[in-house]
Amino acid sequence: MKRKPNFFIIGAAKCGTTSLNQYLCQHPDIYMAPRKETHFFAIPDMPERFQGPGDEVYMSNLIRTEAEYLALFDNVQGESAVGESSVGYLFYPKSAERIARWADDPKFIVILRHPVDRAYSAYMHLIRDGRETLSFAEGWQAEPQRLKNDYQPLWMYRQGSTYFPSLQRYFEIFGKDRVMVILYDDFKRQPAKVLRQIFSFLGVREDVPIDTSMRFNVTGIPRGPLYQWATSSNAFTRLVKPLIPAKIRHKIRLTAVRWSLNKIPLDEENRRHYLRAFEDDIYNVECLIGRNTGWLATAGKIEYL
Repeated sequence: MKRKPNFFIIGAAKCGTTSLNQYLCQHPDIYMAPRKETHFFAIPDMPERFQGPGDEVYMSNLIRTEAEYLALFDNVQGESAVGESSVGYLFYPKSAERIARWADDPKFIVILRHPVDRAYSAYMHLIRDGRETLSFAEGWQAEPQRLKNDYQPLWMYRQGSTYFPSLQRYFEIFGKDRVMVILYDDFKRQPAKVLRQIFSFLGVREDVPIDTSMRFNVTGIPRGPLYQWATSSNAFTRLVKPLIPAKIRHKIRLTAVRWSLNKIPLDEENRRHYLRAFEDDIYNVECLIGRNTGWLATAGKIEYL
């Protein structure tokens, strides 16, 4: 009988889920699906085709059949925690009902980030990839039309940072004890501590060392040829491939990507301006999780890793 996942990383986008996925892959008692962002349980809520610039890459990773989805877990062996990561499960909250009907007592991990930081990080991600041509303010204003025109969720700067309605749905369906909410700032500052908490939540060994030195899916404006070299195959990379172990090559590439991206922060005045759009949602999230996020009290320089 094929194994099914018993936990899901459901979001939010641009909150460190790619890094978390990579870190969990290092634990011997955890199996992570080899493909991230398949969005299998969110497919019924999606249009037949997303229409935003470059959205075909997003479309190419979707899984639409149960057989193909289950094949992701063909290589599960003795791992007790079997996971899958798709941030669309938080963006499309009806995914919760589908997972509830399909999976047996699953657990969920959610990383939440300051909503303006998250929105601006999504914007810079699209800038990095050469897909966004508007200013952040213009993109913010264009969101309703983009939603109507079937742009993928990454373009939804405001909606993607509005957490409460979806989070509440998961709490109501699965119960608070099966949904672990992590604040991005905690994960960034103390990754080892947060990982131990996750291991405890998943019921696996907590004393396994994890390499958290690298971050994944960083954003910014590419500067010069270094970014192109770091993100594509070329004669030099093909030459050194047989000489350098894959893990070291991967670290070199990730470091080069970080060095090649220019960080342009959102100024404090604009950060405070956009924060007002999320005040009610932040308050509701804090009441739901029983914790002060600190987001309403901060208006410093934005971070958009």
